[in-house]
Amino acid sequence: MAARKLVLAFCAIGFLQTSFAGFERFWIFSKDTKSQANETWDALSDDEQRALIKRYQNLKEIPENQSVALQQRMDWFTQLPEPEKEKMREAWQQMSTSERSAMRKKMEKATTTEQRTEIREHYFQKYLQATNTTNH
Repeated sequence: MAARKLVLAFCAIGFLQTSFAGFERFWIFSKDTKSQANETWDALSDDEQRALIKRYQNLKEIPENQSVALQQRMDWFTQLPEPEKEKMREAWQQMSTSERSAMRKKMEKATTTEQRTEIREHYFQKYLQATNTTNH
């Protein structure tokens, strides 16, 4: 009986040792992230490091025409009265990506303030009335 308990204890200890072998790799506090990042960076070849730097720079840069269009949209939005901004935010959150794209194209084609206001009102009616009916 004692031999059986002894064998069982050794098996349990052996199992515990093997199941936690290499556990420090998965332990979040085993290494700081800077040393892991540095090791990964050092493992890259010079060409891979240059390619990675170039990729990050390309992601950061926005083409000039997109930058100007974005600035114009931001300027237009900041000139709206605060209630209009809030309505626009609410409607925008309810739109799908394709609807947002369609609205953006319509706004770009609009030449007058009245046309832009009409487009905006159309989307307000479409999305804000849907919210009001579901809230009641």
